[in-house]
Amino acid sequence: MEKLMSDIKIFKDMPDDGAYIDWLKNNKNGFILNIDKGGTQSIYPMLHKASGGCNSFPTERKDKNWTTNDSDYFKVCSNSRKKLSEWSWSEYDRENRCKTCFKKELDEEKTAWLTEEQNFYTNSIPHLGKNIAELKNRLASETSPEKQTELKILIKVRRGQDQFRQDLLKLYPSCPLTGLDIEPLLIASHIKPWSVCNNNERLDPFNGLMLAPNIDALFDKGLITFDTDGTIKIHPTIDPENQERLGISRDMKLKIEPESEKYFEYHRNHVFQKEE
Repeated sequence: MEKLMSDIKIFKDMPDDGAYIDWLKNNKNGFILNIDKGGTQSIYPMLHKASGGCNSFPTERKDKNWTTNDSDYFKVCSNSRKKLSEWSWSEYDRENRCKTCFKKELDEEKTAWLTEEQNFYTNSIPHLGKNIAELKNRLASETSPEKQTELKILIKVRRGQDQFRQDLLKLYPSCPLTGLDIEPLLIASHIKPWSVCNNNERLDPFNGLMLAPNIDALFDKGLITFDTDGTIKIHPTIDPENQERLGISRDMKLKIEPESEKYFEYHRNHVFQKEE
């Protein structure tokens, strides 16, 4: 079944791969979405370049069942990356890119993302879903490819933030030091800072604490940390008078989950300010 939609061709349940391979040969500057028919694998749709160098679609092979009824996948092709991207987001609400075909682009985005996220990171906002909807509305009306890419990145960031916060609230429905349980005031704070985490660590709820704003500020700036038994360590620059103003004391203690120990160790060694 070969479907034509404007500049988009869908090769699905074909008798053989001949038509798809002919398209590859005749459209070397084109783009391909590889999609699993079951729609259960989050890495798909996967965007490739027809000549992107990943060797996923060698044109001399006609026995791979890339587009036939027996294949678990089908292909959506176009010479317009923009239209293919719009189709992917419209049908699947996502688009992933081949790390080989788009290596340079992804590397540049990663650098930009780190900078953007450090400025943009606002886990204290409880209603992130609303912001995702606003970003998706902007994406739908945006015509600039560069802006579209930026908005897609921000949508992914927002989704990650929202999931991290919700998972963290299950572990800490209130601030473990002050008992504050007014959710809009609680800040989802990373123990090991976001900027030095890998992707798994950034979303790991055991790498976080739900903290009252004053406690979050102290923890983030390395003015407090916690020993292996959970006892608070307060930097000596915060004298007893200011400790009282901040609502902290040296007898405060929190329970450290075993999965969180490595993150607290990092915080003690690399974030907590050393005494001069």
